[in-house]
Amino acid sequence: MVDKRSSQVQSKDPMHQNTFRHENGKHENSSHSTKSSQSVNVSIVNDKEGKSEEDTKVLHTSHKTHSIVLLKTAVAPVWSDSTGIDANIFFDEGAQRSFLTKALALKLKLEIYRTETIQLACFGDTGNSIRHLGKCTLLVETQTRQKIPIEVLVVPKIAVPLQNHVRKLDLKNNYIYLQGLNLAHPITDESMFEITVLIGADYYWQFIEDKIIRGDGPTAVKSKLGYLLSGPLKESATHSLSVLNMLISHKTEEFDIASFWNLESMGINSKELDQENEDYLKTYQNTCIEFQGGQYIAKLPWKREHDQLPTNFSIAKRRTESVIRRLDREPGMLKTYDDIIKNQELKGFIEKIEDEECDDKTVHYIPHHPVRKDSLTTPIRIVYDCSCRQSDQYPSLNDCLMNTPPVLNDLTKLLLRFRLNAIAISTDIEKAFLHVGLHEHDRDATRFLWMSDAENINSKLVTYRFKSVLFGATCSPFILSATRLKHVQTQEKNSDTAKMIEQDIYVDNIISSVSNENKAVQYYKEARELMTKWILSPIVDIKQSAFTDNSMR
Repeated sequence: MVDKRSSQVQSKDPMHQNTFRHENGKHENSSHSTKSSQSVNVSIVNDKEGKSEEDTKVLHTSHKTHSIVLLKTAVAPVWSDSTGIDANIFFDEGAQRSFLTKALALKLKLEIYRTETIQLACFGDTGNSIRHLGKCTLLVETQTRQKIPIEVLVVPKIAVPLQNHVRKLDLKNNYIYLQGLNLAHPITDESMFEITVLIGADYYWQFIEDKIIRGDGPTAVKSKLGYLLSGPLKESATHSLSVLNMLISHKTEEFDIASFWNLESMGINSKELDQENEDYLKTYQNTCIEFQGGQYIAKLPWKREHDQLPTNFSIAKRRTESVIRRLDREPGMLKTYDDIIKNQELKGFIEKIEDEECDDKTVHYIPHHPVRKDSLTTPIRIVYDCSCRQSDQYPSLNDCLMNTPPVLNDLTKLLLRFRLNAIAISTDIEKAFLHVGLHEHDRDATRFLWMSDAENINSKLVTYRFKSVLFGATCSPFILSATRLKHVQTQEKNSDTAKMIEQDIYVDNIISSVSNENKAVQYYKEARELMTKWILSPIVDIKQSAFTDNSMR
């Protein structure tokens, strides 16, 4: 019988090792340690087209039992302001914060009112990871219909689904001391329990009451949601596990080029990526971009999980001193470099600060260096090295930031529209990145050093930081496109010019076309007015020379 089964499997499957686990009447993929086992070796000879091939089949079976331990779980209604739904709750005294799954937050339409940065240390980790999580308020309904507000952090998933061992409780025969108790986790036939809310030590004692019932089995702790059960079940209540390993031979398959490319593109399908990026864009626009004092203020899009960012002070200081010495060798270059920094400070793009540590903020120093330009007025520009690492063991600023691609219009369609009408118009947003303000909480992550006196190369280095989005960060193009799109979309309801700008912009350049001179002048006036609303001073400089007759070759 073993020979027959192995032969059937061999004729269908490629070379691999399968592990099937039979657990309480269900099959799952897994591996497990064993107490007892047995093996059978089977040799089979196949004859196909005159060729013989000998393969060895190895069957390995095992069986193990272990006791079951209950955790403090509950099922209770949770609410937003107007929407309620039953949630699977896990009480965990070992967690310092409380958490909520993103899926449940969407169902309840909870509003994320701010983003919080936490250091997360998980079991088995040797260090902390930095995560930036949305925060919202959840109402948990008790048995007395009281609604207890708790602040929770939103995460994609709290844990893998748990086995619902509560369903195995036989209260009449084995756990008489639990009879008549109103259990927080009702006994149902459901086999799995997916946690959607985790209540940590920050709110744990707002739910737990004084009464405790002990017996020969799990302990019952009274809570405002009902009695919570925790601890091992009786020794007789064991968990059986059976494992079957099969090593089987390879069957040659025809090469399917379509299947190959489908596998190659798995997980990176353009539609999947487009939808994912669109969802992230909307979330970022709603939670991280605000219009304050005539200017858009944006937060840096930190990765949910990243290593702790070092200060980089030593390497930033060393490289800045090297740049000063190198610029001093060329007449006038040091003053030109200093003038650029002073001009950025004068326009409010950067600010000078005291060199002090901030306990509640990320402090990071960025090296910078000159890059030559083919320009008589500005022969150099300053580049900020956000990819600089203190060492291979530490991340750079760019390593800690999301690298979401910016929203860009289709260049082919844009060029076709540019040549469609009689008059072509081209313009750009001057210093576009610097006109998006940087949130106060993120500014200390963009510190840099420069000399206090350009006339004296030995002068003390002082600390600056960015007040606006810097050019050089991996996320800057995304921030610019998200901000620009949010601004234009708020204006486009009653403006044809706003709609044209939205579809004809590429990064910070706009190329459009209109049918006659009157429309060109109207476009000029409305574009300046619309973009002036972005900040207090005009940032779109459309000159008469920017209008071109499309009939010219």
